[in-house]
Amino acid sequence: MKGFLIKRGARVCQAFLVVFLLLSWVEPLLADPAFREITILVPAERGGGWDLTAKAMSDVLLLTGGAESVKIKYSPGAGGLIGLAQFVGSRNGEGNALMVGGMFTIGAVAPNHSAISLLNTTPLARLTLDNAVIAVPASSKIKSADGLIEALLSKPESISWVGGSKGGVDEMMLLEVAKEIGVAPSSLHYTPLPGGGEVGSALALGQFTAGISGYSEFENLVNKGDLRILTVVTKGGLLNIDVPSLDELGIKIKRLNWRGIFAPPGIDDRQLALLMGVIKRMVQSAEWQELLHKNHWQDSYLPGAKFVEFVRNEQNQAAARISADQEVDELDAEIIGGVLFRRYAWALALGLLSLLLVVIIYFQRSRSRYKEEGLQHALESAIGEANIREEELEKVLAGIYVQSQQEFDNWGLSSAERDIALLTLKGLRLKEIASARGTSERTVRQQAQAVYKKAGLDGRADLAAYFIEDFMQSMESRQQEEKIYPKIE
Repeated sequence: MKGFLIKRGARVCQAFLVVFLLLSWVEPLLADPAFREITILVPAERGGGWDLTAKAMSDVLLLTGGAESVKIKYSPGAGGLIGLAQFVGSRNGEGNALMVGGMFTIGAVAPNHSAISLLNTTPLARLTLDNAVIAVPASSKIKSADGLIEALLSKPESISWVGGSKGGVDEMMLLEVAKEIGVAPSSLHYTPLPGGGEVGSALALGQFTAGISGYSEFENLVNKGDLRILTVVTKGGLLNIDVPSLDELGIKIKRLNWRGIFAPPGIDDRQLALLMGVIKRMVQSAEWQELLHKNHWQDSYLPGAKFVEFVRNEQNQAAARISADQEVDELDAEIIGGVLFRRYAWALALGLLSLLLVVIIYFQRSRSRYKEEGLQHALESAIGEANIREEELEKVLAGIYVQSQQEFDNWGLSSAERDIALLTLKGLRLKEIASARGTSERTVRQQAQAVYKKAGLDGRADLAAYFIEDFMQSMESRQQEEKIYPKIE
């Protein structure tokens, strides 16, 4: 009898344990979500690293009870600065709005002298580190990292590079590589594209010699056989990639591409605490860890005040290095010697013999050299002038956006009406706006009419003309000032 009771009691305990485990498993599913809806802004094109991060967050937030629904919106341009300005200007105090950002935004702020930075938001947490890679088209004659370095040393201007936005981590990495091996940054030809998806596609089509981006953004094209990886920054977070790292080649890269999540300015302590709790539950979930592994991201969760300090330090370092990256260090003899000895030891001997010939023809080429130097100086001046004009254009565009936001304030537009007005100015039709906002064309039409009514305008054409007229007046005033106060060369 006693034995029977003991067995029965054990079975009862086992039953209670099973029920407890089941309840702990389904509790997150049964609990009310923290938010009915969360909107995540991606300040870049679809298909890039920020887009992949936003989609991963959306999946895990839904699974972990962070939100009942998640909407992802896109506002690309200027390395994320356009989306950042929109997020800061139109989402103030919204506790259910988030924005993905990171190293690319930091890199775009300094060279563009932007008045708005990530510190104007409410930084929540750093999420991931993305291990960058250098790749070439599958049909490229460059077969290895050594071959790429040799090409950089011998004829850097022959390599056309592609990567993320101007001033972003991809361009910073290329400058660091060039600096480590003693190649002048002025000899590099780098083309920035808005997102990693576009970088991979353009590289696979053979439009560029080599490209830099996160491995997760190249992975599909590598698996299809369209791209070939030559080197990775470090071996951390990557699996089954049989290529040397830059560390192993003797090239030290100090910065990795990080991505974080940000809330709008003006949220209160309750909203902040709720968002921090939702993000913490997301990053601690098994689903998030699985996505980190799938995308080859490194977990770098850093929340709250520590993340704010991290962003501030990153911004200060980027500003301090913007001029230093243009300087060329002395050649790194160890790297260059190692590469040349591994591949072209015989060429070194031939080079010594060729030196005699160089001395003989040196004086004959002196005149042509002076002429070439003059042309090079003219080219560099033209490039500098083009860069200045590009910066001026970006400042004008940013000014137009700020001016439009001020006019929207004067007109008393709601958040939805602001979005409608901004998309209308971008040239989108009502049907396209409805698709982008996930609503009906009829609703968009009504909201557009409300905008025109509040602004005292007759329609789309008047709205565009209103801002174009202000822009033209600003340009005329500026031209008049330049006539009165000409630049001193």
